[in-house]
Amino acid sequence: MIWNEEIETLDRESMQKIQLKRLKETIKRVEKHPFYKERFAKAGISADSVTSLEDLQKIPFTLKSDLRDNYPFGLFAVPKRDVVRIHASSGTTGKPTVVGYTKKDLDTWSECLARIITMAGGTAEDTAQIAFGYGLFTGAFGLHYGMEKIGATVIPMSSGNTRKQIMLMQDFESTILISTPSYALYIAEVMDELKIDRNTIKLKYGLFGGEGSTEEMRAEIERRFGIIATENYGLSEVMGPGVSGECLHKCGMHINEDHFIPEIIDPETGEVLPEGATGELVLTSISKEALPIFRYRTRDITSLTREKCACGRTTMRMSKIQGR
Repeated sequence: MIWNEEIETLDRESMQKIQLKRLKETIKRVEKHPFYKERFAKAGISADSVTSLEDLQKIPFTLKSDLRDNYPFGLFAVPKRDVVRIHASSGTTGKPTVVGYTKKDLDTWSECLARIITMAGGTAEDTAQIAFGYGLFTGAFGLHYGMEKIGATVIPMSSGNTRKQIMLMQDFESTILISTPSYALYIAEVMDELKIDRNTIKLKYGLFGGEGSTEEMRAEIERRFGIIATENYGLSEVMGPGVSGECLHKCGMHINEDHFIPEIIDPETGEVLPEGATGELVLTSISKEALPIFRYRTRDITSLTREKCACGRTTMRMSKIQGR
């Protein structure tokens, strides 16, 4: 099943036309912003001068330090009255990175998650138990609104209180678990300690993210719960979860390319690498209003492929994150 077949099975030329149009619109929207005005001037970039997606490479990278240096709202591209939601990183290494969303941004976010949930098996018939922590962290809210968009029932349990998690999983007949993979394994361990019969659990799918994991962890989660486990990817600076996610073929994470342009660079030189090469993922958001980000260096190591997937989607896929 595909949530948005028109976009998710689009031919490459049509997708690139959408990307170029939205890139130019995003540049136009921030040209007078002090931060971007200076950067674009130094790079000789304007909305009119961008005539192909290759021109994106002329724009300087954005770093996490840029967000911290402009804490809290210095990179917002809309008046604060238009910002309806604020999220932030934990700030364990200093000032947190702060991100904002307009109402349209929240609609876009929900659309991105609806696609990823659907490709991972989720439908309106499901009951999703969200065991991510709610709060400034983007994970729980992103999946929450995506689930509601597809019509699924949401249990906003949050993280912790594991015995109650298991009780509600049984009593509310949860069919989808959303958490970090390590917490899913911990839930399984507690179930073993409590000698809970797996047949009392109705789970079918697990959508996991928020931390790195291995294929061995996935296999263990699938074995212990009897589910299909998929991985999804995002980061708050760009949107939150919803940048990409695996379909049931589990052969890479499909990127929502009509909202994010991915690049792979050599982390040492900043040179853009060809398709298939392994390097640092760089992302540009081309539909966000409150906090557009150009060429954000994620520090995550991966590779990209345009090969058509067996699921029918034609969107570019990124491999499992291989390190930082």
